Amino acid sequence: MEFQTTHKLAFEVGDWPFGDFHRFRIGTCHGLWRATDTSYDILAIDNQVPGNGHFNDVIEWFEQSCRRDKKSLMILEVWNQRLAKHFVEKRGFTYKSKDDLIKRFQ
Repeated sequence: MEFQTTHKLAFEVGDWPFGDFHRFRIGTCHGLWRATDTSYDILAIDNQVPGNGHFNDVIEWFEQSCRRDKKSLMILEVWNQRLAKHFVEKRGFTYKSKDDLIKRFQ
């Protein structure tokens, strides 16, 4: 059975010319991500239409990929303390370092 997010949104990927990250788009959300041997790392997420639920679809896609590939999910450089608190209290992440969050699926 093929995985579907809550809003049945596709995961679209594109090149990013700087560093080892790639662009992604899921519905009205876009951002930057990369794969390492042990994790999928999200560097940026922006939702063009906040409140439409597409942010949740982003997390669903990445968490499903982590379960499938037995990797951790990292949210890098979280400077917004309200967002960090949301990831820790509502989504099961812990702090890996001062600004980086991790959720383990291995």
